[in-house]
Amino acid sequence: MVMQVTDRRLQIVYVSRVRSFTGKPGLVEAGWATAIRNVTWIRDRGDVVGGDHEIGFVDGSWCTVHFWGEGWSRMSDAFPLRLSHLDPIPNLR
Repeated sequence: MVMQVTDRRLQIVYVSRVRSFTGKPGLVEAGWATAIRNVTWIRDRGDVVGGDHEIGFVDGSWCTVHFWGEGWSRMSDAFPLRLSHLDPIPNLR
């Protein structure tokens, strides 16, 4: 899976690592997506595992993701409100 963050959207894209018999790259399929305005915060949970982050949404829900690979440490810069692991989750309701 690949997470894509733009100025308008946060979306998940499923990327197959399996190549076809002809050697072409695997299929790519769009997955879950939301408008970036629905994302309210991101919290670095490096205190648990390096690369772990929690992403919070306007409805109060949140999810945990793990960023890895080159440049993962800059990924949180794309989100509106960045929290450290010591910061409480904001009550935005």
